[in-house]
Amino acid sequence: MTSGSTATARTAGRGWFLAGYVGVAGFLALEALTRQRGTAASLEASDDDRGTTRAILAAYAVAGLAAPGLRRLPLPPLPRSVGPTGLALEGIGLAVRAWSMLTLGRSYTRTLRVQDEHAVIDTGPYHLVRHPGYLGSLMIWTGFALSSRSVPVAAVTGALLGGAYRRRIAAEEQLLLRELPGYAAYRDRTNRIVPFLW
Repeated sequence: MTSGSTATARTAGRGWFLAGYVGVAGFLALEALTRQRGTAASLEASDDDRGTTRAILAAYAVAGLAAPGLRRLPLPPLPRSVGPTGLALEGIGLAVRAWSMLTLGRSYTRTLRVQDEHAVIDTGPYHLVRHPGYLGSLMIWTGFALSSRSVPVAAVTGALLGGAYRRRIAAEEQLLLRELPGYAAYRDRTNRIVPFLW
């Protein structure tokens, strides 16, 4: 593919890419409208958080801001079908994230913390995996990356978000094993983020 045809393909896929940003805006709106107030919405991190909240927020910012520049790199785009597939993935991710937030209610916090009323929840999406909210977020950002039809955007977004959420899950599991009665048994019968796999 010549550089001219690569530029034409990038221009032709711009609508999917802009729609991908609408999906990210939906994610931010979901966070603002669904997350309960008080400690659930606080960004004040405990030592148990280990900087993972900052790492996730930084990954969001870098992925969203770097994508237009990365998309302009003169590389062949991903196939046309990837754009609408990415938007579908974003939609499913938003639904999973919303379901997770509504299931946990006040226990769904921005930073890692355990409150007095915390208990193991194993209903709704938590019956399938231990971290469905993170699964939803990863689906949203993967969908966004795919909507760009750009290999560099997909690679950078995947590396940033994958690394940030891997650290977050490790820190959260240590906290919950220490502080939440019954979490060890729950962990033993469920997967972290992908049903039947991991």
